[in-house]
Amino acid sequence: MDLDIWIPILIWLAIGAGIALYLYRLMNKEGKVEVIWVAIGFLLSVLGLMAFIGVRTMKEKDRDKAVDPKSYQPPEYKLKEEEPKEKAKEEMKQEPAPEPKKKEVKQIAGIPRCPECGSAISSSDIRCRDCGAKLRE
Repeated sequence: MDLDIWIPILIWLAIGAGIALYLYRLMNKEGKVEVIWVAIGFLLSVLGLMAFIGVRTMKEKDRDKAVDPKSYQPPEYKLKEEEPKEKAKEEMKQEPAPEPKKKEVKQIAGIPRCPECGSAISSSDIRCRDCGAKLRE
């Protein structure tokens, strides 16, 4: 093969070897060598070093925790006084359910619309796609 291909490959591997050696010495100084990071540093070169630094800073700053439990007080819940159940039942019986109001649908020539919700429909639809209203029997 030509040197045009081998020179960039050798440079990439040389930089990767330097980064792998740096990562090994750094982790050895801390007392815990993780071989996976050495391999990532060798194969991915600068990208592996950036990934190692990113993961390491996340662990140091405890960013992997969503919320620091010491940073807030537990919430206080105030419950309303319980109303007698009899009053609630009487109120429910007295008020009739409101009837749904139909929207005023603006018909545009050439565009069929649902009479309930006003969304555009196809002439072959049996039910409206949005509200489910029957369009034809």
